[in-house]
Amino acid sequence: MINSVTAAQAYHSCNKVENHTIIDVRTLEECARGTPKNAINIALENINQLAEQQLDKNHHYYFICQIGIRSKLACQQMLSLGFNNVYDVDNGFNEWQSQNLPTITPKTNQRDLRYSRHHKLSGFGRTAQKKLSSAHVVIIGAGGLGSPSALYLAAAGVGIITIVDDDLVQLSNLQRQILHTTKAIGSPKVESAKNQLSALNPDITINPINQKLNLENSEHLIRQADVIIDGTDNLSTRYIVNDTCVKYKKPLIYAAVYEYEAQISVFDLRTTNSPCLRCLFPQSDGFEPENCSTVGVLGVVPGFAGILQATEAIKIITKIGEPLTNKLLVCDLLDNSFRKIKYIPDNQCNHH
Repeated sequence: MINSVTAAQAYHSCNKVENHTIIDVRTLEECARGTPKNAINIALENINQLAEQQLDKNHHYYFICQIGIRSKLACQQMLSLGFNNVYDVDNGFNEWQSQNLPTITPKTNQRDLRYSRHHKLSGFGRTAQKKLSSAHVVIIGAGGLGSPSALYLAAAGVGIITIVDDDLVQLSNLQRQILHTTKAIGSPKVESAKNQLSALNPDITINPINQKLNLENSEHLIRQADVIIDGTDNLSTRYIVNDTCVKYKKPLIYAAVYEYEAQISVFDLRTTNSPCLRCLFPQSDGFEPENCSTVGVLGVVPGFAGILQATEAIKIITKIGEPLTNKLLVCDLLDNSFRKIKYIPDNQCNHH
């Protein structure tokens, strides 16, 4: 049997008696807009985890939510944990406000608010979020693939993102390169990228490198990173990225697009004898495949591929799920067909 009290009764009891406390079981976002004065915030999903660590069974607790549903659930959980002095506040914070009872707007941790959906995510939580905040991802190319990758990694809270590109924003880019705006036309892509990403998440570091990746600068740029995302559009640069990742044993996330098709793979070069890009696509002298500047591409295709690259980076950094290691995912967005092709190291490849 759950004891119910009015908002006024809860206020007066907690205001007069030392060992009586209100617990607000709403989310951090809800509490940030207002909460009963002197209340403790423990979101409903954390009651079982935190009650026995932080609460005293001899204390009296008054549970409040927005309208009175979650508070009843909290009381039931507390009773099952052996807390007998629990009370449900009828009609919740709505009633508290209608009675003009003392309310405060608490100071909230902005990082907790920003990443609250990650913190609630089963198998992810604060542990994985901390790994993201400590990670450094290098994105080669701020175009169709690099744009969505960078946006989602910045939003996810990756601590340092280095973006390497020597191009200027052009009008023809904007059909797919969503990191840039019309106002950015004519400016370096990396500057445009830094402006957009910093506006999205000012708590992370964006390193814009206005250079074309080459043999001279690739080692310095890649060896400092935890994960490399290949967002380039030519095979010669891809091989430079691959070879440097092989040398420094860095995980490389590959993607390529053609018209309506995307392909994505992960080369986990931290592992001995792991296949590399050259194993999957052996080099042919002078061969350069067609790219979107010659045959065109549906704008959402690189967006789709870039989001998958960001997803693989998050999985590698946080060690969740199963990355696309040694598998090439081929997606045709015209008919929504998906294929996974397994591949193995090429014994003739001297680079893996």
